[in-house]
Amino acid sequence: MTLIVARVENGCLSIAADTMLTEHGMSLPIREGVLKSVCLNSGTCVSFSGSPELAMASIREFRTSFPLGANFATTISFFENSSNNTANDYIVAFASPAKIVTIRDGSRTHSSAKTHWIGDKNAYERFREIEHQQRRRHEHGQAISAVLFADENSGSPASSLYSAMRNVVLDSDVPSVGGFVTVLSNRGSGFRFSVYSDILLDWPLEFDEHRTLQPTDPIDLSATGQNAGYSVSQISSGYCNLNVVAFYLLKGQILFVFHEMDDNGKSSGCWENIEPNQIADTLDSALDLPFRAMCLVISAPDGIQPSRPRENSNDGVGLCFQCEVNTMSR
Repeated sequence: MTLIVARVENGCLSIAADTMLTEHGMSLPIREGVLKSVCLNSGTCVSFSGSPELAMASIREFRTSFPLGANFATTISFFENSSNNTANDYIVAFASPAKIVTIRDGSRTHSSAKTHWIGDKNAYERFREIEHQQRRRHEHGQAISAVLFADENSGSPASSLYSAMRNVVLDSDVPSVGGFVTVLSNRGSGFRFSVYSDILLDWPLEFDEHRTLQPTDPIDLSATGQNAGYSVSQISSGYCNLNVVAFYLLKGQILFVFHEMDDNGKSSGCWENIEPNQIADTLDSALDLPFRAMCLVISAPDGIQPSRPRENSNDGVGLCFQCEVNTMSR
């Protein structure tokens, strides 16, 4: 199963999706996941729920039939026919102007909502509960997730989508969704995967586990070492519309790469014992192209002190972290 959620806010469009694949009702290992959002051309992206093989066959057919791309009506009609023939559902996204169309059961759904979704309905209901704070987040009372997005446009919904989606992926009561969370956003007339780093910080000592924290709470978050190495980073390419994204697990020094499924059904790779400063070179070698890795890996090691004292103890949330690697252009 799958969960894909797309949203448009302030002209910014973001799509969050899981990467899990299932076979005979069982989820496959995380390294055997698949990219569920694929750029068709410079301004159009399609996300799918259902069979990856059938979806990719339709995507290849679209590119063959329309090598220079197609207009809005033709694109929607094509994926309506694909949905009808394959039983797949689709979200078709257009970069400029930002627009989202959902296709279910062979037909476009007409909705003025800014949020669209496909996949497992129960998973989406959980997503909404978490986003509207009707259900506690996975790490509540144990740790705080601090997610830093390095290059999002002002007003982008990427962070809010990811923050809710990561908790759906971690929820053992939602077995239909798993793996990593890919986040894709529009950039001018094209799409590119976002660059983010998600770390875990200790639950504030002054609050018990029943407290519902607010972004404006005057607290300082630190790490005693229990959560120090738990950092998950999404790595993007410097190119728009390249259907490749990578993830790095700092604790295990493992690098995962997900790419558009090829003719042999291969869609991922995994490399172990990769130091943070080896990420960019490893990706260039593995993909056999200058990937131009846009990467931000941060951690929260024990003993890190604030760079300067806070001028007012009532000022929001204080974070202390260490940058392990940063390849973002200045």
